[in-house]
Amino acid sequence: MFQGFYNLTSGILYQTRNLNVIGNNMVNSGTSGFKPDRMVSTTFRDEMLFRTGNRNKNNASQLGSVSMIRASRSTVTNHDQGAVEETGGNLDFALTNPGFFAVRNFAGNQVYTRNGSFTVDDEGYLSIPSLGRILGEDGNPIEISSDHITVDRDGNIYEVPIKGLGTGEDGDTNEEQEPVLLGKIRVVDFADYSQLIKGDNGSFTTAAEGTVADGGIMWKALERSNIDPIEEMTQMITSQRASQSAAQVLRIYDQLMSKASNDIGRV
Repeated sequence: MFQGFYNLTSGILYQTRNLNVIGNNMVNSGTSGFKPDRMVSTTFRDEMLFRTGNRNKNNASQLGSVSMIRASRSTVTNHDQGAVEETGGNLDFALTNPGFFAVRNFAGNQVYTRNGSFTVDDEGYLSIPSLGRILGEDGNPIEISSDHITVDRDGNIYEVPIKGLGTGEDGDTNEEQEPVLLGKIRVVDFADYSQLIKGDNGSFTTAAEGTVADGGIMWKALERSNIDPIEEMTQMITSQRASQSAAQVLRIYDQLMSKASNDIGRV
């Protein structure tokens, strides 16, 4: 009977954390480029084998079937492509191929994201307000000196002179000036996504060296989250009911233990 307490308690702990993961997915369902997580569980026996390095399961003793959260990786991320929606926003970018935008965060570290909802910060650099500055192909932040820009599929950002205003340095009118290259958005991809560590605001960090990739950048569009709200709601209801069932059985165990102790005491 005591074993049942351990099994049910571990199940409740797992479902509580699972609900937190599902809740985070649902909260970020409207975040551009967000990728949902799923909890990974195993048995106590398998977790002990993993931690101790004993891979010979045939000779291992049965330690129990208690549900455990995997220590090595508690969640896995679904990196499937999300739907691309045209927004018309001048600083909206979507990746249609595998890869990530490279960002220098406020701590000076390089992180990666699929969120293409950019803006221009107070110093004139292309950035994500909650994350940091977008890096160019040269590894430096991209400075945007004008709102009059055009972007090609490779991520090259050009400043387009306003027609009929002023003259260039050589005396030519703006109609005769060529667009000026401001920078090229850096897109990085990784061979093994399991090495990516999820951070805040839909970002990822990793010690692995990424390779420059063709992200298939679409201008004036955003990649929506690949979260299925119906699936998330179903998972939440399932997890809640599993937790409630375990709690009810725990109460029954407690009543049986109390009754057994009292009756045995009378005998």
